[in-house]
Amino acid sequence: MKNPGSRILKYETYCAMPWRNGRGSTLEIAREPASGEEFAWRLSLADIDGDADFSAYVGYSRALVLVAGTSLRLRFRGHGRRFLDSATRSALFEGDWQTHCSLPEGRCTDLSLIVRKGPAPRSVPVIRKPAILRLDTSRRVVLTQDLYGVLFVLDGSVAVTESVRCATCTLRARETLLLAPGPRRTLALRSVGPLPAELVVLRWRPG
Repeated sequence: MKNPGSRILKYETYCAMPWRNGRGSTLEIAREPASGEEFAWRLSLADIDGDADFSAYVGYSRALVLVAGTSLRLRFRGHGRRFLDSATRSALFEGDWQTHCSLPEGRCTDLSLIVRKGPAPRSVPVIRKPAILRLDTSRRVVLTQDLYGVLFVLDGSVAVTESVRCATCTLRARETLLLAPGPRRTLALRSVGPLPAELVVLRWRPG
């Protein structure tokens, strides 16, 4: 993953993993490195079927996106609250915050990105605010130089053409395109099929 490139990750290859606190499970989509207790970053997908405390990740920052279900309420002890629904679907917070989630309207699914901070006080990770895109036809997305990037398809199918290699791939619901850090990229996205496609765009760099 040190060189510019991309990988398509299929839903059936995601690996089921227990939460650190043992109160749930998650499907691990990708991480760096691929194995070991510690990681620079991890992307995962979790079904939440009841109120629960999140696992603590000291030394990490987090981004969370509501990808299925009606609403999710996050309570950060000493740091306020965040309510996620169809209008506001993402939250950024620190891994060491005591975080509790509740489900006002039933089961939901979240896409979670956890990114390690650096050892120096000013060595902080970069996590861009997650973007939710609805594609009726086509549009372009620019990925900044030297950031990881992810496209995660929520609904429909998306044809993606990379400016670097002029290569085209097609992503379907719950599939992921992972882009390694490299030169600035422009992605041409086009909805494939009779219905509009919807996807999440994530961009980050560990501290």
